[in-house]
Formats: sequence, structure tokens, C-alpha cells
Amino acid sequence: MGFFNRLANTVYPAKCIFCRQIMNDDAGLHICSTCYEKLPFMTEAFLDTAQNKGTGYCDGVMSIFHYTGIVKESLIRFKFQNKPGYYRTYARLIAGRLAGMSDITQYDMVLSVPLHRKRELSRGYNQALLISRFIGRELKIPERSKFLKRLKQTEAQSLLDGQKRHENVQGAFIVTAPEKVGGKSILLVDDIMTTGSTLEECSRVLKQAGAAKIIALVVATGRKQ
Repeated sequence: MGFFNRLANTVYPAKCIFCRQIMNDDAGLHICSTCYEKLPFMTEAFLDTAQNKGTGYCDGVMSIFHYTGIVKESLIRFKFQNKPGYYRTYARLIAGRLAGMSDITQYDMVLSVPLHRKRELSRGYNQALLISRFIGRELKIPERSKFLKRLKQTEAQSLLDGQKRHENVQGAFIVTAPEKVGGKSILLVDDIMTTGSTLEECSRVLKQAGAAKIIALVVATGRKQ
């Protein structure tokens, strides 16, 4: 480790993303052993975004955690309280689980659910894009988030009920390069899935552009099954 990295680690030491206990920066996952034992890991391999299984555009969702407890608190800090560095641990967890469950060579690209430019400027980063880029590097899959764009600034999904969430994101996304996604198998990254409306709408426009298969990857879900 170089001098400037050592200096940075002294001034801004690595911390557990759940309890914020100081950790060794060499740790691949910034999760302390105490918190790891408390984590609400998902046991299901893949979920469905649609309420009626098998009817959606997204072909499956892999989630690491249930959206509750210390995971929920951590994701709120990551998303709204300027903790972008958490993405490394989230992305490593996702990449590791996916690699253990799937043949990575079947996926052609990874991309993230886009934020509207105004919201991204206000927040300072797109949390899903940070995760997507790291997953691409970890799994050596091309990262192509530029192929999906948000057209309109929608209301925050967390403030809406199920039906309103679906209506809120309708027509919100476009594929910028249909010729690049045609026939491709795509990994679609977001931080949280609740009703699945956002992932479904992104998957819909990707499928209409010719995408062959879409698997969504999220850190946590509020869905029971």
C-alpha cells in the first residue's frame, strides 16, 4: 500500500458499513464479525418482479438481503446520507453470490437503473451505477449503463403505494442504443427492490429493444418471497 493510501486510511479509516466500527482496510468486505452474524440474508435463489409469477418482463431478481434492520439503516445512509463508499461491499457480495450461482459467461453486459440528471446532481452520485461498475470489474462483464436513460424525474418511489409506483415509472426510461442490446443477456442493477415496478419498467423497454434475458441484481428487497 502506497504512502498516500496509508495516509488516507489513517485520516478516513475503513468502517463496518452496518455499525461503523473501524476495520482493517485490507478486508474485502467492510462488515465486522458481530454484524455479519445478524445479517438477514435471503435464502431464495431468485425472485420474480411480477406479482403473478412468470408474467413480468424481468426474468428474475437476485437479492442479497431482506430490507430490514441494520441492512435497511445502512442502505438509507448509502443512498441519502452521503456514504457512497459502501458500494464496494455491496457489489462484492452481489458479485460473489452471482458467480456461485450462475455461469457468468452467459451474461453480455451489466447496467444500472438510471437516476434523472437533476437527482443525481443533487445526491452527488447514482448509487446503483457505483455498484454496477464494480460488479462489471469484478466479474469482467462490460458495464453499459449508458444504454439506458431516464427521461423524466419521477416522484420518489418510497413515498408511493404499489399502484402509484407502477404509474410513476411508466414511460420514464428509454434505451439509447437498441442495436447494442438486441439479443443480449443483461444484468440490471439497483439498490433496493420493493414492488419491483422500477425494475419491470426498465426490463420492459430493454425487452422491447430486443434484449433476450434480464436478471436484476439488488442489495435488498422488501418482498416476502
